[in-house]
Parts: sequence; C-alpha cells; structure tokens
Amino acid sequence: MNWRVWIMSAVRRGNLAVRYKRALAFQYAGNETSVRQEMEDNARKIFLFHVSHNPGYRRFLDEKGFDYSDPEHVAWETIPIITKQDLIRLDPVVDSEVYNYSSSRGSTQKPFRYAASKESALFIWPHHWVLHRIFGVRPYSRGLMLMEYGNDESLKKRLYHRLSNFTVYSAFRMDDTQMHRMYEDIKRRKIRFIYGFSSAVNQFLRYLRDNDLHVELKGIVTTSDNRIGSSYELARRYCGCEVFDQYGAHDGDVFAFECEEHCGLHIMHDVCTIEIIDGHIITTAVQNRAYPFIRYDVGDMARGERLITERCRCGRPLYRLEGLSGRITDYIEDGKGGRVTMMFVGDLLSADFGVDQYQMYEKDGDLYLNVVTRNYTAEELTAKYMSKIEATLKRKVRIVLNEPVHKLPSNKVPAYIKLQ
Repeated sequence: MNWRVWIMSAVRRGNLAVRYKRALAFQYAGNETSVRQEMEDNARKIFLFHVSHNPGYRRFLDEKGFDYSDPEHVAWETIPIITKQDLIRLDPVVDSEVYNYSSSRGSTQKPFRYAASKESALFIWPHHWVLHRIFGVRPYSRGLMLMEYGNDESLKKRLYHRLSNFTVYSAFRMDDTQMHRMYEDIKRRKIRFIYGFSSAVNQFLRYLRDNDLHVELKGIVTTSDNRIGSSYELARRYCGCEVFDQYGAHDGDVFAFECEEHCGLHIMHDVCTIEIIDGHIITTAVQNRAYPFIRYDVGDMARGERLITERCRCGRPLYRLEGLSGRITDYIEDGKGGRVTMMFVGDLLSADFGVDQYQMYEKDGDLYLNVVTRNYTAEELTAKYMSKIEATLKRKVRIVLNEPVHKLPSNKVPAYIKLQ
C-alpha cells in the first residue's frame, strides 16, 4: 500500500487500507442465497435504526399513514418509497451520526445537501479501487479525471486531487486544444487510466481516432452519462485497453461496476440494497445512519425488469444490474399518448460501431435523432433503423447528423431532451 493511502486515511480520519482489503474479499464472498439474505438483513437493520433514532423519518412514515408500531415484522415491500423531494422537505438528520455533508445535483439541477455517517462517507474510493484492480491499477496510481469542475476547482479540491494523483480536466471543455493537452499529459506523466463522464471520454477517443493518435492505458472507467457502446472498440484500438462502466449514486450509496466479462454492473451490497420497481432503481443505503435513504427512488431507470442474481462468469456472486436505461426523464411521448423509454434506441444503436454517439431531442413538437458518425449518411441510417424506431414511437422522426449534443446545466448528456 503506497504512502498516499496512509496520508489520505489521516485526512479522512479512517483507515482506507482496511476498507479496501475488506472490499477486495467481499466481492467474491457468498452465493446467490447468502447475497439475498445479506441484502435483506442489511436493509432491515438500517430501517430499524432510523425508526428508533430519526424523528424526521418517523414523521415521513406518519405522513404516509404507515404503521411501524411493530417495525421488526413489517413487510419490507409495504415500507413507503422516499423521494428526494421528501428528504429536502423534511431534512431528517440524525445529528449524532453525522460525519460530513455531501451534495448532489445529478440531472435535476436542484442542489440536494444531505448528511453521511462515517462508513457511508468512506467506502467510495476503496470501492473504486476494487474496480481499478480488475485492470491492474493500484490505489492512487496516476489517473486522468474528466469531470465537471476541471481547472475551476477550489484550492481544497486541487490539493485533494494532487494527493489522489489525479490530473483533472473539465468534461465540458472538450475542444481540440484541451484534448491535445490531455493526450500529451497521458504520454508525459505516464498516466495509467482515465476516469470520467461517458460522453467526454467518447469525445476524447474520437479525437484520438480522427488524428490517428495512440496512447497506452491500463483501463478507462466511464460514469455519470449513459454508456456509449462505441467507446469500447475505440479504447481497444487507440488506448490498448478496455472500458469499464461504473454506476454510482452517492445519494443512496450505490456503487456498481462492470467486470472483465462486461455482463452487467456488479452491486457492492455492503453499502446498498437495490430493488427494481416498475423500472425504477430503488436503493437503501445500509451504512448511512445519519440520513434515511430507505427505499429511496434515486431517479434512475434500470435496463431489465429484475436484478441478475446468477453468479457471473468472473466468479463474483454479487447481484448485477443489467444496465441503465437513463434518468426518469428519458422517456418519449409516443403517438398514442403513452411513454417509451429511450432504451429501445440504445438497443438498436449501441452495438453499431459506425455510430459514435446519439441523442433524441424534441423541438416544437417534432422529434429528431442526432447521430454522431463519420460512417453513415442520413439516408443509410434511415434505411437501416427508422422503420423500427417509428413503429415503436408511432411518430415521425427526422435523422440529423453530427450536430453538437445538447447538455443539461450540469453538463451531463441525456439520451433524450425536450428543448424549449
């Protein structure tokens, strides 16, 4: 374990090395039955804690008319689902358990400040290191981070990233000048991996392709935006490595990651218990004793109707999400008054390596499918895909090529956006 782990452990007031070793062992422990039991037991335990110690959470249950007089025997599926709006309104903090505060905007553009207890706050990087281990990178190896703050980060944040051995760039300033600097930094500093927004990573990989540039990386971790299928082949060709998608929702303590088999996202259930209800990802943060993320609708939609419970070919018994279909807003009104998830477009286009990126947008009542590609004409894409798309949506869709993608104020790229 290198010296940065010990320094950061002192800064964070918790032994990160111990948490990392525990996480390494945890990912292979158990079987389908024991994992299910652990998830149920962990969720029940944190529910009982907040019923006993959190007046704000009891107020929420009272408002819902929920009888918790015998909390140990309530049917789990009857416990009310809690939303971000409920938590903002009630702010149900257990002050004695607060280790720090975090904030999340995600795709809502409304800052959400919430409390975390110590175990909830400290698991994040040890869990990241479990994923890094898959592609042969040790904790605090040199990395390049593509996130929202870039060079505008605070002095405190810059010091934190210096200690973490990250070279940081802005994910929404992806012009040729910045991307060439990134390329040079990877070469000069011998950076071993990239961690960043899926859309920004894909832009950088396309820049390498378009300029016939090659770098040597151990791996690339994508997060925040929807997974972009073309990144996988581009990374193999121009970086000599694999892409590993990672899903994290810090409000709710979700951490899930792709392994070397690329067959879904393994859920680290020592920090969260996941349910899929009507497509919604519902999480219970089983370590957070400061704030009740209990059956919390995190706002993301799952691909598939259930968790994958069978042991993965990699040997991990962890349950898996098949993938994400987007945010709860990534739905399109069809021509019959119903709603269709953008997932069906992803199913068509994600496996097509001639498509670099895509986005559906609606403007003045018309639907457009913007495809970023240098391999197809609009006529070719129309012939290949449009009959299936329009049959599903029951609406006319116009294909446009190589327009700039539309971003949210957080600079994340949604699969579907309705423009004003």
